[in-house]
Amino acid sequence: MDATQLSIIKQKLEDGERVTSMEAFDLGITRLSAIIHVLRHHHGMNILTNMCTTINRYGHVTNYAEYALVGKGK
Repeated sequence: MDATQLSIIKQKLEDGERVTSMEAFDLGITRLSAIIHVLRHHHGMNILTNMCTTINRYGHVTNYAEYALVGKGK
């Protein structure tokens, strides 16, 4: 895992931003859940996972995770 990707997501969470895989993908980060795992288990960050549901561009129901640092939501 690229340390830069980890630091980008860590900084976004510390700034109170919520992060989804689509936002991460726009930054060139394709394995957001792996980064979240490292931040939780190796950096001790208390990250909340909120499962969201939406309709995709094909009209199908889809689920995605939205991550936020506990106590830092915008």
